[in-house]
Amino acid sequence: MGAEKRRRSRRGAGWYRVALALVLGAAAGFLIRQRSLPLPPLAPPRWIARQPGRAPVQAQLQPRARAQVGGGAPPDADAASNGGAPDADAANGRPPSTADAPPVEARARFDAAPAAVDSRPRVAIVIDDLGDSLEAARAVLDLEPAVTLAVIPFRRYSTRVAAAAIERGREVILHLPLEPERAAEMGGAPGFLRTGMSSDGLERQLDADLAAVPYIVGVNGHMGSRFTQDPVAMERLLGALHARGLFYLDSFTTPASVASVTAARLGVPFAQRALFLDHDPRPGAVARALAELDALVRARRSVIAIGHPHPTTLAALAPWLAHAAAAGTHVVPASALVR
Repeated sequence: MGAEKRRRSRRGAGWYRVALALVLGAAAGFLIRQRSLPLPPLAPPRWIARQPGRAPVQAQLQPRARAQVGGGAPPDADAASNGGAPDADAANGRPPSTADAPPVEARARFDAAPAAVDSRPRVAIVIDDLGDSLEAARAVLDLEPAVTLAVIPFRRYSTRVAAAAIERGREVILHLPLEPERAAEMGGAPGFLRTGMSSDGLERQLDADLAAVPYIVGVNGHMGSRFTQDPVAMERLLGALHARGLFYLDSFTTPASVASVTAARLGVPFAQRALFLDHDPRPGAVARALAELDALVRARRSVIAIGHPHPTTLAALAPWLAHAAAAGTHVVPASALVR
């Protein structure tokens, strides 16, 4: 009898240890789990040509009115982050697979009737370089009033960030890699359009870049100080965007950019960045840039500023956006300020 009791006791202790390990493992998993951005109920689609369809109700992008946007000529600003681990597909130059997704129309319609005249000054804030970090994307999505997200193709979270932005009702544009003056700055990253590409080669690379970031309504440049100076390359790019119903926002990384004159000649919906908020990301420099933005908004009435997901930039932007809205400035998506 004593041996039987000991065997039963050992079996009971074994089950107790297994149950305890399961409970502790579940608790640890809950505490240290990797949080992720919410995804919409639809799988994010590939970029597709203009066609009828519907996006999730809360993700629909409404037509925007046209407006004139001015621009200064600041110094070259190609230096930007270029890190991040691409998806397995992205590493091979292919967009993430979304072949089973239904068609979605998420284009800005520039032929829509203009909205009623609004006399308030307008400002659009674009945050570049998204796609590497979920934490950075979460912080950008939490900004109110909403800003426009510019997502780089072939980064680890490019598709996920774009889909989550649309689910939150934010505007998404493609942050298109364009050849800089110093080739070393490209760092071997995928997706770059280069001035030496053939017309067919540029089209193929552009299609791959567009497919890698779903739901976009327009494009702006990542780096690009060499590419945007080249009239032939810019005519090919802007002609291709025009054919696809997309606007172009010139990040204006060089005063020698020919984007504005080329877009005007081709009839491409266009806007130009007036100010970088964090060319110097130190808190004092960002505060001075936001003060300059205040002055530009008062003087020009319609301004586009570009920032990056630096903690200092986002920390300064949050109260600035709230103050601007309370003071009567209309914070709008970038597509509202194209002409």
